[in-house]
Amino acid sequence: MIRIVGRAAVERARDFDDAVRRLVGEGVRELYLDLKDCPLLDSTFSGAVALLAEERVGSDPMIRFVLVDAKTRIVDGLSNLEVLPLLRVAEPGEAAVVSSPLVDLPASQRSRQDAGEFCLRAHRALMALSPSNEVRFRELESMLVAELGEVRKP
Repeated sequence: MIRIVGRAAVERARDFDDAVRRLVGEGVRELYLDLKDCPLLDSTFSGAVALLAEERVGSDPMIRFVLVDAKTRIVDGLSNLEVLPLLRVAEPGEAAVVSSPLVDLPASQRSRQDAGEFCLRAHRALMALSPSNEVRFRELESMLVAELGEVRKP
């Protein structure tokens, strides 16, 4: 289980990705996200969740996410971005039976370039989920591409 305290935003998205990949390397295949003390997931963080949830190991998902104590605002936001179908929302009390240790998500300092590149990857993952996300994030993608000096990928 990973506990996210405070805003799950662009500043923490790469750390989240690193933490999940480390846990997957240790054999974790289902991960509970404790969102009780998290007021919102921004689009970059939502894109990071989508990137990880869509990644495959053979024919299986690399990781399955279960949302615990997610506020309606978070669930609605993930639904609007077409990310919710990739996840599962825990039933009340379900996480109480989780016996694995709780991991708090740290926040590290990342370079502006690294943060920008990850932000671009996350938003491209969202854009791939639906035409409405494509329209919603096209301008942001263009701004990030210009800032990073990257050629736009089709």
